[in-house]
Amino acid sequence: MSEFTLNREPRPWREGLSVAAMLAEQDRAPEAVATALNGAFVPRSLREVTLIQPGDELTLIQPITGG
Repeated sequence: MSEFTLNREPRPWREGLSVAAMLAEQDRAPEAVATALNGAFVPRSLREVTLIQPGDELTLIQPITGG
């Protein structure tokens, strides 16, 4: 079985899995997190077309607000 990691946790991979689809599966609002795939920032406008591959590392980063 092929896998990728989501915030360092192994997850099953499937063909056609996009960054946007993974956010939806995690019940994360797209505007509430920043995303990086293999250490490279993925802008919101590219999440739908950015596909996760086996062995990839997807990181979701929730910005901290306040002062």
